[in-house]
Amino acid sequence: MSAASVQSPRGPVYYFARILPAYRHAVLANLNERLGGRLVTCAGAPPGKSSLAPLAAPPPDGFEFVRMRNFWVGGEAIHAQPFRHVFRSLGPPAVVLAEESPRSITLPWLLRHARRAGSARVLWGHFSSNRRDPSRRSLAGRYRIGMAARVEACVCYSEAVADILAPHVEPRRIFTAPNTLDMNALAALREKLAREGRSSVRRRLSLPEEAPVVVFLGRLIRQKGTDLLLKAFGLLRKRCQAHLVVMGSGPEEEAMRRFVAREGMVGVRFVGAAPDWESSAPYLYAADVLLNPGYLGLSINHAFAFGLPVVSQRPPRTGIRYHSPEIAYLVPGENGELAAPDDPAALADAVEAVLAHRDRYAENALRFARKHLTVDRMIDGLEAAIRFAEANLRA
Repeated sequence: MSAASVQSPRGPVYYFARILPAYRHAVLANLNERLGGRLVTCAGAPPGKSSLAPLAAPPPDGFEFVRMRNFWVGGEAIHAQPFRHVFRSLGPPAVVLAEESPRSITLPWLLRHARRAGSARVLWGHFSSNRRDPSRRSLAGRYRIGMAARVEACVCYSEAVADILAPHVEPRRIFTAPNTLDMNALAALREKLAREGRSSVRRRLSLPEEAPVVVFLGRLIRQKGTDLLLKAFGLLRKRCQAHLVVMGSGPEEEAMRRFVAREGMVGVRFVGAAPDWESSAPYLYAADVLLNPGYLGLSINHAFAFGLPVVSQRPPRTGIRYHSPEIAYLVPGENGELAAPDDPAALADAVEAVLAHRDRYAENALRFARKHLTVDRMIDGLEAAIRFAEANLRA
């Protein structure tokens, strides 16, 4: 047994999050193994009729789970989560690992309570907004930086996020855990589909064997660029016999269906939200390009795991990130393209550019996933931050 697997005498590690997405299960199970079985995950349910609902899933075996009570205001805008009962019933932890979210108004109280209980504290998240310039010190930005500066360690999703913290937090307390999915599970699904063959998979899905297939993957909300998606595809359809698969659900679905009917668009299929990776895998494997015009996140990882290039748009304003930190994985001209903002024609051009050299883009996407987006790299960062915090608890 390795030294990393030996249980520390200092106690458990509590991970507090608003909800527990299914895509986090493998990461947490592996982290728990690294920590010698000390991880206790504490999370609640999304608000009713929320776009977060499809992400949540019952926890599997692999780590201890505590169902938390969540309170939501304004849909997903404000979140509160009582936490003291966890400390009372299970005792004070060695470390509290908490989701860094400005929406959670109980987070400062959680960190304060953990400090009084003698627990080290680690924040894990974005530490900045997709929609605000981090160099302009907004009230929300100052709040997030202030929180980061007070804890023992911070875990960032990317080096770009770490750079935002660098002027305000000691470098030794900043860790990077490249945000990813269970790429081993996705790789196994891809290998299974490869044995079946792409043409066979397309026939099974009733997709054309030769025509270009574009897929959208994500929640059907305005921020995901659902209007741009259909406008760009309409232009693309005039240039070639492309087909569009819309994989997801959400409040914009009805408006999207009306638009398709009103414009008389052909080649568009709504398949709903995929309940699991087994359901979405055939469509991602069979497609030629992922077109997600709105903000991108882990859908980049998901696509790259199947060798699927990604097309989206650049930020509509300078000085903002617009996309989630995973945008750092998309290298224009290599594994995807970023078009001019709010421009359906530019998006259609970008899709055509990828289709013209599809094999090269696909190979680069798959190679990037295998080299840079492994679960082990993510867990390395999380484990290092937790162990650092344990050893450097502030007096």
